[in-house]
Amino acid sequence: MLFREIGKGLLDIVYPKRCPMCLEVIPIHEEEAICSACVDGLPYISEPRCEKCSKPVFDQDVALCFDCSKSEHYYRKGWALWLYEGKVRQALYRLKNNNNKNNGRIFAKEVVTLYYRDIIHASIDMIIPVPLHPKKYKKRGYNQAKIIADAVSEAMDIPCEDGCLIRTMNTQPQKHLSDLGRIENMQKAFQVIEPACIDNKRILLCDDIYTTGSTINGCAKALLRHGASEVYFITLAIGKGF
Repeated sequence: MLFREIGKGLLDIVYPKRCPMCLEVIPIHEEEAICSACVDGLPYISEPRCEKCSKPVFDQDVALCFDCSKSEHYYRKGWALWLYEGKVRQALYRLKNNNNKNNGRIFAKEVVTLYYRDIIHASIDMIIPVPLHPKKYKKRGYNQAKIIADAVSEAMDIPCEDGCLIRTMNTQPQKHLSDLGRIENMQKAFQVIEPACIDNKRILLCDDIYTTGSTINGCAKALLRHGASEVYFITLAIGKGF
């Protein structure tokens, strides 16, 4: 035990813990987390927000953001932690491209801290990460959505299933497409391969970023078509509403 503690201490010196947002070193005696300076400055989503997707709206009397008022969504409701800007945008890029898997687990703690009651109130039966296409998974080596989903699953004692929903089309990156292009890009992109596992279940989809919602909507449509009762979602970041 002593040698293990010494070894851990040496690793902390050689490879110090860093805040996943600003990359500043976290003191050895402190738990790995977002530093207090970053927490105070991050764009957490607050009220008023869209009752459907959680995007901010600028009038408390407005129930839906512009996107949700003009579009059909198959999911019941969703929640997001932050606006997709600044340090959040940079941190999520590193999560997806720099093998920063542990940052996903740190962010999942924030999800549970802020939305535990909402998820419990929704009576979620199962958590499903938004899947990657096999080619993209092979290139990246991991699915950041699954890292988030696994951590939320463990913290909330809700089963996580990542084998019943698959991505059948290696779609174009959403950031290069128009809103209509994003919707068309997601048509028939997802398939349920084990309908029995989702039958009559309330499902929470997990992903890192929500923009127009076409990816989440594509997943929700496939799940509902194969017997899911309701679909909700949680993401780390979301674009601005109007």
